[in-house]
Amino acid sequence: MPIFILRGDQQRNVRLLELPTRGSNDPYIIRVSAVEVKTPEELFVENGTEARLPCPFSSSEVISSATSVSWSFQPEGATTPISLQFFYYSQGNAYPWKDTPFKNRISWAGDLNKKDASVSIANVQFQDNGTYFCDVKNPPDILVKPGEIRLRVVQRGTSPH
Repeated sequence: MPIFILRGDQQRNVRLLELPTRGSNDPYIIRVSAVEVKTPEELFVENGTEARLPCPFSSSEVISSATSVSWSFQPEGATTPISLQFFYYSQGNAYPWKDTPFKNRISWAGDLNKKDASVSIANVQFQDNGTYFCDVKNPPDILVKPGEIRLRVVQRGTSPH
């Protein structure tokens, strides 16, 4: 079975995918364009306020009606690596999932034309602590790794550090 290796090529905002061939030390190199998501590692927000989860991205392809965004959440201290999808955005429409802890508190805060896939959570609570994943799809680009933000809800009037 071949091993796949991803390398960054910053000048062209693409990924190099190397496919080693059987019996050869010279791999084939295929250029694959990629969506790159850059989120902060941690975000501190006071309870009861609004949290804007930033999700800026870059893509070598033009933003089109095929571009979509999904957000998912893994609660802090979760015993399984499964994350709960709670929001989807496509073709100018926001689809917040109804049966989630964010019911009636989540809203679209991004602008895909500005390469921003952010969402906002109103009235942040301590149970909102956890890791949030921003997954941007812009075909034919591929997403190498979703954005990941660790939300830390702190008591009002306290400093996070």
